[in-house]
Amino acid sequence: MRTWEAARDRLCAVRLPEDASAELPDELFDAVEDLIVAYGADDIAEIVAQAVDAGRATVRQATMFLNVAQWSGTDNGASMQHTLDDWLRRAQDTVRLHLALHQGVFPLPTAVEMKAVLTEIADRYPEHRTICAHLIAARPGT
Repeated sequence: MRTWEAARDRLCAVRLPEDASAELPDELFDAVEDLIVAYGADDIAEIVAQAVDAGRATVRQATMFLNVAQWSGTDNGASMQHTLDDWLRRAQDTVRLHLALHQGVFPLPTAVEMKAVLTEIADRYPEHRTICAHLIAARPGT
């Protein structure tokens, strides 16, 4: 097993609190940082999505992993945001869409593009309609 795979497995084993308002364990932050270092890049989005695909992590866990990763790397999530934005533009996978839509930042570079892409996603994927509408309504300039 490669080093980053072991780091990914360690991350997936972190127990997260059931209560969304509870404090996150320090172990989570350490495990995310370890995965970034072991992988050699700040963009761990695809690795985390593949962990969900393989049943190693839940969508809820993966969302939290990426939320922490946004602020744990050296580029403040910029490289990972490119991947998340690409997932939205492609709109091919509901897991990746969920991860990209639940990062606590406005996706896509402009309000105009975000509105167009999220409107399309909301039409094609009803399970994401509410978050798309929320993001569109909350972003200035839309």
